[in-house]
Amino acid sequence: MSGSDKNQVVNSVHDLKTVLDETHRAPDLRLGEIFVEEKLVSREQLNEALVRQRHSKGKHLGQILVDMQLVNQQEVNVALAKKLGIPFVKLQGFDLPAQMLSRVPADLAIQYNVVPLGEMNGKLIVAMENPLDQSVINALRFNTNANIEAVMAPGDDIRALLQKFYSKLEESEAIEDLQLDPVGSSPESSDSLYAMEQEAQRKPIVRLVNAILLQGVTKGASDINIRPEKDRVNVFYRIDGRLHYARTMSRSLLPALVSRIKITGQMDISERRLPQDGHARLAWGTKTIDLRISVVPTVKGESVVIRILDKDAGMRPLDTLGLQERELTLIKRLVMRPHGLFLVTGPTGSGKSTTLYAILNEVRKRDVHLLTVEDPVEYDMDGVEQVQISVVKGYTFAQALRQFLRHDPDVIMVGEIRDEETAHIANKAALTGHLVFSTLHTNDAASTVTRLADMGLEPYLLSSTLLGVMAQRLVRVNCPKCLGEEEVEPYIRTSLKLSPDEVFYRGKGCDACNQTGYRGRMTVCELLAVTPEISQLINDGASTQQIQQAAVAGGMSKLGDNALALARTGKTSIEEVFTVQLD
Repeated sequence: MSGSDKNQVVNSVHDLKTVLDETHRAPDLRLGEIFVEEKLVSREQLNEALVRQRHSKGKHLGQILVDMQLVNQQEVNVALAKKLGIPFVKLQGFDLPAQMLSRVPADLAIQYNVVPLGEMNGKLIVAMENPLDQSVINALRFNTNANIEAVMAPGDDIRALLQKFYSKLEESEAIEDLQLDPVGSSPESSDSLYAMEQEAQRKPIVRLVNAILLQGVTKGASDINIRPEKDRVNVFYRIDGRLHYARTMSRSLLPALVSRIKITGQMDISERRLPQDGHARLAWGTKTIDLRISVVPTVKGESVVIRILDKDAGMRPLDTLGLQERELTLIKRLVMRPHGLFLVTGPTGSGKSTTLYAILNEVRKRDVHLLTVEDPVEYDMDGVEQVQISVVKGYTFAQALRQFLRHDPDVIMVGEIRDEETAHIANKAALTGHLVFSTLHTNDAASTVTRLADMGLEPYLLSSTLLGVMAQRLVRVNCPKCLGEEEVEPYIRTSLKLSPDEVFYRGKGCDACNQTGYRGRMTVCELLAVTPEISQLINDGASTQQIQQAAVAGGMSKLGDNALALARTGKTSIEEVFTVQLD
């Protein structure tokens, strides 16, 4: 740029704020006119580029001028910055505040060639080569929990600052203290795998894996997705049920990154054509977190998903799940029964396992002999004997249950009823004086009865064992720090039968909730307690609709109604209620 726009030199945060205050957008000035005004191209060259643009398929003018070797990419970025009112600054001799260093992780700053400079009006000011790169801004916003004010700076200036203040790529002390170990002993490596193992265990790769894991834990993620693309590797975190883009890495890192994860999860690093599963344990300070690792080969490379099983987050008391008072009181009464069958239902990811563990926490207060059979065992529980099935070895839910009946149990938890044989043995256990808990994939409570009948359970047997069915979903909780009035579309009001003047709330997005408007999730459910009337309907082979009508008449609140009740208290949004209704 020419004139003052080209030579804005900043040496401090104060200078930078002055530049930001003085910068204005030029929305009426076309990009080509800026190039001509700055004498980067002539009028004739611009006209030729515009002719080429009309005959190209969606190519931007800036790219065409770069292809014509009239300008370089930085000059294009600077012109766009002027049009959009983004400051272009020189950073020679910039005095970087010490507290800024911790705002952006060193590996991220070096990867994207960005540097944090200061804060203004609640925003983190970051110097970038291309401040129009929205994917980098999104990654920075996610990793810093702050809105980003991007300014443009020459790449050499940014690299000089990074070299000065991040002379070594070191993670924080928390990451250095992180210990990631395989569960069990590590298999011996053959000589042919030595080089691959050595690369996977180099300090930068180990540190990178630790950083990815630690960020997932601190963000409260349930899953980490490492996905290969044609020219890069993307990392996503699933937080409160939604995927969030976190960072992009060079594709060249993928083999070593996946090999490191495989070694940790006790998988075969030489096998790249078949899916593999692994298990590792992460020790962070006094915290121990189990990791379930899945590696799947794709046409673009090996994809990795790491499930984070945080005992502190997953092992929650029943009172903290967010259940309504009626449901909470009723479920406590049902699970205190000496025998019978209690089921938790819902789709994958609806929190069924968390609810089961909360129920087990409640039941073990009675000093009972409690056995579980799971696939896999998600959380280690004190005072509970837990067994993991192995389909590969022929050890199924049904076989484990048969053995349990000879092992003097009071309470049995079955991770999931998947087939007719398991359903029959679970029901038999309930008939013979045991309290049995399990899960099933059904959308609502009443249809669970029909599903069990379809699996071959005789209605007269089920009617005498079934205590209740809890169908559930998870809804995101409004962030209390940025709560504001929610705009509800007319068609949603009509669908949910809401009055036009009823006011609802949702989070607008802030640093505390990572700009999502939500912070955490809570359980919403419908709880069908089997009364004598409903027991008779089950025995008579009644339809799902008849059972549901009887349950509602007996006081059951349906899933959608309970979700709407939460929204009316401001705890969640109508957006979340509508998702439950659609489900």
